[in-house]
Amino acid sequence: MQWLHLPRAFPLRIASLMTAVPVITLTMFLSWFGWGLQPLERYYLMAYWGSSTSANQPRSTTQIEFLFKTAPGRKSKPVIDVDVASGRMWNLSLELSSSANERGWISLAKSRPEAVNSAELKRLLQEDFYGSRSFRQVIAEPLFYASSVPLLVLYVAFMMKRELGIEWHRLREEVSASELAFNLMETWTQFAKCIRSWIGRRIAVDKARLQRAHSAMKTVPHTAVVPGGVQQAETNLLTGEKQYLSSALQEPPQRRSIFPGAASLHNAKEQSKPWDESQWID
Repeated sequence: MQWLHLPRAFPLRIASLMTAVPVITLTMFLSWFGWGLQPLERYYLMAYWGSSTSANQPRSTTQIEFLFKTAPGRKSKPVIDVDVASGRMWNLSLELSSSANERGWISLAKSRPEAVNSAELKRLLQEDFYGSRSFRQVIAEPLFYASSVPLLVLYVAFMMKRELGIEWHRLREEVSASELAFNLMETWTQFAKCIRSWIGRRIAVDKARLQRAHSAMKTVPHTAVVPGGVQQAETNLLTGEKQYLSSALQEPPQRRSIFPGAASLHNAKEQSKPWDESQWID
């Protein structure tokens, strides 16, 4: 493929239509969040979402930080829609309205995070800040516009089908199928060559190790074995065994008396003396 020619064949219209869907959807959502909601609706939106999703669960709570208006020497009070205004362009921060400043309020302050029962918090936010609209009704408008974006892009693509077809055909010409296809035979050949090279290296290493071991065995000196010496040693060993057996057989058998009294050794041929009661030990 001619990579230098790829920018010329790049399908600009197709890429623009593919990126248009997420870009337009995100732009519409940010626009709705910035200008379609009131300042307090933006501020309490996440708390309203959390309380709405867990309102049907018993004993479930949702954390929230209430917004108050403050002034020196005066008790803080929760703000309402007429007390706040949006900041400058593209700034979603809140500030006191001119009417609140005229009434003597100086600044805004957040309370500490509080865990409030989800059902009660949902009812409070729905009645005081969202005009009795549920969370689904609040986000229904941006979701409707977001779902219409893909349909709009498909309509534009249908109207530009001839131009898109030309772009796609030109891209396929630049990117040939033969160059992008996976060449299996060439890959297998390279792989087999690597395997054979690795096996050859292993064989050479093992062969060299065996040759070194064989040469080391040849250098070890061996003591010559004399056959006559071995035979003479065996004859001396047998002669010694025969002499020991002959001397053991020539000695007469002896026995030891089992009766109490002085221990004596008797010849096997000698007659035993009669027993005397005086030899008994009391």
